[in-house]
Amino acid sequence: MSPTETTPVPLRIAHRAGIAPEATAVRAAEGELTYRQLDRRARAVAEELRAAGAGPEDTVLLGVRRGIHWAVGLLGIWYAGAAPLLVDLDAPDERLRTLLEAAGTRHAVAPDTYAAAMLQRRTGSELFWASTTTAAPTAAAPPADIAPGSLAYVLFTSGSTGMPKPVAVGHAGLAAQVRTLAERYGLTAGDAVLQFAAPAFDVSLEEALPTWCTGGTAVFVADNVLSPAELEPFLAEQRISVVNLPTPYWTQWAKDLERAPRPLPDALRRVVIGSDAGRTADLVTWAAAGHPPVVSCYGLTESTITATSYEPGPAELAGFAGDELIPLGEPLAGVRAYVLDEELREAAPGVPGELYLAGSCLARGYHGRPALTSERFVADPFAGVPGERMYRTGDRVTRAPGGPLVFLGRADDQVKIRGHRVELKEVEAAVAAHPEVVDVVARAVAAPGGPQLAAWAAVTPGSPLTPDALRRHLLAKVPGYLVPAAVTLMERLPRTPGGKLDPRALPVPAPR
Repeated sequence: MSPTETTPVPLRIAHRAGIAPEATAVRAAEGELTYRQLDRRARAVAEELRAAGAGPEDTVLLGVRRGIHWAVGLLGIWYAGAAPLLVDLDAPDERLRTLLEAAGTRHAVAPDTYAAAMLQRRTGSELFWASTTTAAPTAAAPPADIAPGSLAYVLFTSGSTGMPKPVAVGHAGLAAQVRTLAERYGLTAGDAVLQFAAPAFDVSLEEALPTWCTGGTAVFVADNVLSPAELEPFLAEQRISVVNLPTPYWTQWAKDLERAPRPLPDALRRVVIGSDAGRTADLVTWAAAGHPPVVSCYGLTESTITATSYEPGPAELAGFAGDELIPLGEPLAGVRAYVLDEELREAAPGVPGELYLAGSCLARGYHGRPALTSERFVADPFAGVPGERMYRTGDRVTRAPGGPLVFLGRADDQVKIRGHRVELKEVEAAVAAHPEVVDVVARAVAAPGGPQLAAWAAVTPGSPLTPDALRRHLLAKVPGYLVPAAVTLMERLPRTPGGKLDPRALPVPAPR
C-alpha cells in the first residue's frame, strides 16, 4: 500500500525498502547499508526494544554516534513504536543524568554490551537496551503501526528557567515537515545528501529523513569539524548533490572561496544553510562566482526544525544595498507566520513585532511540562478553527508590503552561540551553582569569530576561585557551548540604587 500524505516517516522509509531494496540508503566510514539491510537491522532493534517493554510514548536514548549505527538505532526505535531521545553523548555525565530523568527514559540503543554498560555507568540508571549490531532476521516483525499523533522524538533546548526544555515532536508534524522539505529541496532517489549535523541537532533528521523518504542516500562525513576546503574533496568523491550546513560554516566557506576562487564539485546542486543569521554580501559574492543556489532556512526545535526559507533570485541579489542580514523569507507549506504586537494584534507592514508560528509544523509541546507548554504554545486567534495553537518564538521581525520576513533580534535573553540556542538564564544558573559564586550575570559579546558568552560573577570574600577554575568546573557540568569564553570575577556586581544590574558599569571582559 502506497504512503499517503499523513503516513508517518518510519512507515514511508519501510515502504522505500519494499520498492527499492537494493538501493543504497546509508554510506559511512564503516560501510554501506542498502534499504533492505537498514530495514532488517532496524526490525531486529525493534524486536529487542519491544521485548524490553518499550512502546508508544516511551522515550529511548539514541546512545550511538553518527554513521550506520545511528541510522539503524533511529529507525529501530521508531519501528518499536517508541520515540528517540536525541542527546549529545559528549555532554558531562551530570547533564546526561538530568536529561534522562527529565524525559523519563528507561530504554536505550547501543552498539554493543560495552557501550551499553558505559551508558548505564554514566547515567547512573539501569537501562533496558537493544543492540544496533544484532543480526537481522529475515522473519522479523514488521514496524509498529504508528498513530500520527504519537510521540516521534524528544530533543532538549536551552531553558530560560535554568533547566533544559524537552521538546516533544509528534509524528504528524514530522511527516508534514519531511514531505514539505523533500519538495522544497527537490530531492529524488538520485540524490546523495551530506549527513553533517551532530546527532544531538534536529538538523540531522532534516538531512536524513527527507532523503530516505525519497529513496536517496545519506552520506555521513566522519569528521564534521574539518574546514570547508577539507570538506570539498569528500563532496567530490561521494558525488554529494545536497548539503545542509550551519550558516557560520557556510560563511567561512564563502569567504574562503572569495580569497581563493575555485570551482566546487560538479555534482553539488544545492546548498541549504541555517541555525544562525547570515549576511547578504556573502550571498552576492557566492552567486556571482556561479556556485550552486543557496536556500537560507529558519526554524526552531518547537517548529519541527525548519519553518521558513529564503532563496533570492537575481533581481533580489542585485537589490541588496549593503551587508544586511539574510531575510528569514516565507513560511513553508502548512506553516503560518504572524508578526504580532504585545497585545497579539497583527503589526502593520514595516512595523516590528514578535514572530509567532502556527500550523502543521508545531511540536506537541514540552514533554511532561504542561505549564511550560501553555506558556509558549498559546491559542491561535487567527486560525478560525477551535484548538489551533501558535508558538511564541521570542524573535523580533518585520515585513515590508509584499516582502519577506526580516529578523531584527531577540525579544528575550536567548542568543545563538555556534549555532546553539542558548538561554542566558541557563548559563547564569550553571555559574551560580558553584558554591563560591554569590551573584552572576551572563551576556553575549561580539568577537571576531561570532558572538561569545561572557560572565561576570561575584564570589565569596577571600575565595581562591579563578576564572579558569570556574570554567573547568562548568565544563564538567554542562555542554561546552554553555561555558562562557570570558569570565570576570568581582567582589560584587554593579547595581543601581533600586537593586537592578547596571550593565554599563560592567568591566570589559578580559580575553582568555
